[in-house]
Amino acid sequence: MSKSAKAWIAVLLLALLVWLSVDRASPERRVRRYVETHREPLQTAADLYFEQGKPLSYGGDILAVNDWSGRHPMVEYLLFTTIGGYYGFYYSPDDVPLAFQNIDCPLTETDTGWQWQGGGDNHGSTWQIAPCWYYFEAFF
Repeated sequence: MSKSAKAWIAVLLLALLVWLSVDRASPERRVRRYVETHREPLQTAADLYFEQGKPLSYGGDILAVNDWSGRHPMVEYLLFTTIGGYYGFYYSPDDVPLAFQNIDCPLTETDTGWQWQGGGDNHGSTWQIAPCWYYFEAFF
């Protein structure tokens, strides 16, 4: 194999590794992996909260957990933030997609999920990870 062919293969492999690391680090993938890895204890905690009123607890990678009442209640888990943005997931016992913090605004269906637009420049999107579990991102 020629030296230039080896160099091209090395460049292609490096590009593939960079692409894989960026793709794996995307907010959606990080959240999806977290929910898939911790689904059983998360489901147990949500069931105990909605059925028996047991307090919600969190730790580890979760920055905050909040319950939001409304026509369709939700428990929202914040995994990480960026300048002007929040990323996480929520449990919707009614299996209904909801806006960030369960604000009362319409959702617009998209090819991948739903988008919402709140007051000012507040906006975000959500899509389903598993039955009753949804990813969210919100920007302000």
